[in-house]
Amino acid sequence: MHRIGIDLGGTKTELIVTGDNPLEVIQKKRVETERTGYSALLGQLKGLVDSVRTLAVESPAVGLGAPGFVDPYNGSVGSSNLTPLCFKPFQQDLEEQLQMPVRVVNDANCFALSEALHGAGKGYGMVLGIILGTGMGGGLVLEGKIWSGSQGIAGEWGHATVDPKGPECYCGRRGCQELYLSGTGIQRLYRERSGRELGSLQIYEAWKQGEDVDAAETMEIFLEIFGQAIANLVMCLDPDVIVLGGGVSNLPILYEEGLERVSQQVFQGRQKIRIVPNQLGDSSGVFGAAAAAGTKP
Repeated sequence: MHRIGIDLGGTKTELIVTGDNPLEVIQKKRVETERTGYSALLGQLKGLVDSVRTLAVESPAVGLGAPGFVDPYNGSVGSSNLTPLCFKPFQQDLEEQLQMPVRVVNDANCFALSEALHGAGKGYGMVLGIILGTGMGGGLVLEGKIWSGSQGIAGEWGHATVDPKGPECYCGRRGCQELYLSGTGIQRLYRERSGRELGSLQIYEAWKQGEDVDAAETMEIFLEIFGQAIANLVMCLDPDVIVLGGGVSNLPILYEEGLERVSQQVFQGRQKIRIVPNQLGDSSGVFGAAAAAGTKP
């Protein structure tokens, strides 16, 4: 059976067609995301799907990962950095355009699903996928199925509050974890201390060299909040494995000092906490979207 998966990003949109082997890519396309308007975006997605219909003759449906809050029951998109989608009946409208079933899923849930089925979380019952990139997101997979919760907000841990008096987040709240643990959050912490602009990897390298006091302070704040945030998730959910994705997940410190900080803050210091890097890389999202095609919430 063929499946069509679409990873709809703020900059790029990727489509794949998979075969009986879910990691076998029969066709792949990537384009710049249409941002001029909602109708134009729908038209672009229709064009992409139409271009592979002859290859995906057995495809029962399309799975699509979208940024922002996605209602798991009707596929509408709320707050999103892809503004043409916001507060539109996206899933319904796309189904009408394509004349085939569509399931729209939060992109972080797609990441978690693909890693649970085919990647670093394969073989585990409860997989928590966490994206630490430009922003932050998360998804929970139980026995191979996305767990969205009663309101569809399970996994939206990036907007849990660290400091109620902290900086204002774009979501309207203050002191969200995303402001400290995302790549842009690390850059903000460093900029406020040094007045300089460096990427998160550069800040990490400066910290490793041991000569940049601002980098040292930035990484200490990052590690402390990382430990608190993950420990809280472990004590609430007790997942079998936590899989990290996004650019920040490439920092080796997360699996060394970061894991130690988590262990220190978990009740009774339990040591069976598994925090691992993803295995599918940038393809996690689109493979997860394909896996979601034809499924129900």
